[in-house]
Amino acid sequence: MEKIKHGDENGMCILDETLKCDDCGECDRCDIDPNKICDNCGACLDAYNTNEKGFVEIPIDKIDVSGGDPTLEDFYESLGLNDEDDDEE
Repeated sequence: MEKIKHGDENGMCILDETLKCDDCGECDRCDIDPNKICDNCGACLDAYNTNEKGFVEIPIDKIDVSGGDPTLEDFYESLGLNDEDDDEE
């Protein structure tokens, strides 16, 4: 049986990026029942409370901008919303 590798491509822990992965398997555990290995049942998705519009709010603790600081124009371009006609006034 092949051993499962848990870390990222650099061998770092995916739960704590400051630690080297030691294959503890914690990242495979169920968020609701830590004694269970995650089987992608989706129960954890139903466990979150939604806001009045029916959306789940997910806190963001970090945004990786490895390629430098993106501009608003870069964001629009990534969405295909850049309009070159706006520059011609």
